[in-house]
Amino acid sequence: MAKLILTAENFAFGPIGKLLDVADLLKKQGHELTFAGFGTSLQLAKNYPFDAIYEIDTDNPESNSKLEEIVSQSDMLVSSMDIPSVIVAQRLGKLTTWIDCLFWFWDSIPELVLNVDLYIKECLMDDKVNEEKYANKIKNLCAMGPIIGMMDGGNRRNQVLISYGGGEAPYWYKSGRDTNYPFVMTNILLKSVDWSKFDKVIVATSGRIAKELSKKFPNSPFEFKTLAHDRFLDELSHSEVILITPGLVTAELSFESGTPTIFLPPSNNSQYLQLDQFIEHGLALAHAHLSDFMPRLELKGVPLRDSTRMVLRQLKEFEQSPETQRHVGERLNKLIEDREKWSGEFISKGKKFIDSLGGNGAYDAADKIKQTLIANGFH
Repeated sequence: MAKLILTAENFAFGPIGKLLDVADLLKKQGHELTFAGFGTSLQLAKNYPFDAIYEIDTDNPESNSKLEEIVSQSDMLVSSMDIPSVIVAQRLGKLTTWIDCLFWFWDSIPELVLNVDLYIKECLMDDKVNEEKYANKIKNLCAMGPIIGMMDGGNRRNQVLISYGGGEAPYWYKSGRDTNYPFVMTNILLKSVDWSKFDKVIVATSGRIAKELSKKFPNSPFEFKTLAHDRFLDELSHSEVILITPGLVTAELSFESGTPTIFLPPSNNSQYLQLDQFIEHGLALAHAHLSDFMPRLELKGVPLRDSTRMVLRQLKEFEQSPETQRHVGERLNKLIEDREKWSGEFISKGKKFIDSLGGNGAYDAADKIKQTLIANGFH
């Protein structure tokens, strides 16, 4: 079997979540898996049974020598949108797999990833623009359905899961510095929603934010936690209802599991655009979009740094408007109370949507990686 180095961009929990879903299947194939990463990606990786884990900030040029040492001992790099590790792997002549779960989102795709040995494009949103722009330029492009983790069925628990995802991306925005989203949203949910009918309410996010929330709301009925990826899948798939920021990973899990889902206001630019798409496709039957209460932001085609600033600016306005917060809270409370009216349609549409994209692409991704390894002499 092959020695694989796995990396994920240090951007909340999205890239690492996708990587772990594929890692489960690669491990079953018998490969030796080593993770290298930092920040929110490392938080989730530490709870996964990798054969080895290295704390390396791949975005920091000072880490290059250490990263080179680790990658040099591998047969293949599997990168979930972490560009620096791809640069190192290509310089060393290593096989490289690129997992892109935001193909539709990019205003540009770096030329260096166009020639990787395997480019896995996850299908979800309308990606016609980038398909026309890049499909013929990508050497080994493989499109597949959403990459989704394995979830068991079973009875629902009388609980709610609230997910803010990783809540921050250090080189883009940081909670408590650029945004107070988790704290403002938690305050809204505590003030506006009646939780008395549920046995438990879990708020899942990154370790640092969960700790700060516990300090700020010490006597709340919420349990603030950072959940290992497999535990998160379990809690999500067995909850009565979930409230989530409209990130890609958690949304796909909600569609696949058939868990009634309320979309919270977006906390970053990709979530803003994703919620737009979910609403357009009739998938977000229960939502509280920023654009429902504040001027709509036109983010399509805007450079990523600029669109990030636009959303953070509007979130700052949201944080400073008690009236808007009250309206959001009232909407969320009503959606929870009336969930029987919309949950059946949500479950039906969500599953049909995932099926229309080819079903769970995690298996296809793992199989393509295996085929690439075999084609290059690894068994």
